[in-house]
Amino acid sequence: MDAGSTCAIVAYRGVSADEAEIFRFVLSQIPDVRTVTVGSALGQVPGPGGVQTVDATFDEVGDPEIVAVPGGVGADNHPEIAAWLRRVSPRWLLASSTGSTLLASAGLLDDATAATHWLAGPLLERYGAHASHERLVIDGPVITCSGGPAAFQAALIVARTYGGTDLVARIGATAVAARTERVRPPHRNLWARLTGALRGREPAPPQPTSLDRAFGDIETLDLGAFTALPDRRDEER
Repeated sequence: MDAGSTCAIVAYRGVSADEAEIFRFVLSQIPDVRTVTVGSALGQVPGPGGVQTVDATFDEVGDPEIVAVPGGVGADNHPEIAAWLRRVSPRWLLASSTGSTLLASAGLLDDATAATHWLAGPLLERYGAHASHERLVIDGPVITCSGGPAAFQAALIVARTYGGTDLVARIGATAVAARTERVRPPHRNLWARLTGALRGREPAPPQPTSLDRAFGDIETLDLGAFTALPDRRDEER
């Protein structure tokens, strides 16, 4: 693979931090792929669960190998992202939750079946796509999913095409280790524990991060079951 290959994670005002972090955690572990967060302008964009920091603009990323579109609030209301999605031709295009409505608004899911957030089905249909009841759908190079753990699964499917089951196993082991480390209580010596007990005070637990919440939703790290549709590109040839 070209060492200059890029994985672009799309960020916009309203993007779900949890889903962006899931994509970043998995896809950044693919060898020889540079992972960037791409947006309309450099800087931070807020969304449910936290902020994302855009480190490359759409004009700076013209030929990404992988594009991941997390869901979020008002995901389909970004014509500048839709225009960029129409310009690029990634090997893999992923969308989680309402991110699939952004793909549909760009005209990339015309008459296609796609997974989405359970409340976004009518919106997806409005853009000419068909909402699936499945949590994950593969349609050629396009993978859509319902969000949460399914985003992890979708990213693992892409990772497997680059590094096989060995890479998937390494990523899964890394996730388990990270999850264990995050839920482990901080070490306190005996004197500190006794003093805290006597005073009736215990340290407040750390606030969960976006990745903490993402790991909290992931119970299984295997690829599980998903729907693979015939590649529509074969019909166009």
